[in-house]
Amino acid sequence: MKIPLNLKNHCVQTEIKRQYNRLIAHYFKLKTPEDTAEAEAGISLLQTALKSLDFGRLRSSYPELQGGGENEIFLTTGPDDTLLILINGRQINATDPNHPV
Repeated sequence: MKIPLNLKNHCVQTEIKRQYNRLIAHYFKLKTPEDTAEAEAGISLLQTALKSLDFGRLRSSYPELQGGGENEIFLTTGPDDTLLILINGRQINATDPNHPV
């Protein structure tokens, strides 16, 4: 799963919280098992990010994650379920920003 993050008006942490809350609210309105499964995967990914990422370190290491720019940012996972953030096509290891992928 690849979740787009809109950081035009706020930082990565705020956007992940907003996406998580929006998806939780939307989850209870879903009617098909396929939609429910997709929403559950998104909720799980966002929840993992909220619990495990060092947002202060990410913002200081990658100014694009501070918000206010026109960057293309995505939250996703790698083959080994490592959290990844894509910044304009460049992958970073979200749990260890000093260790690029």
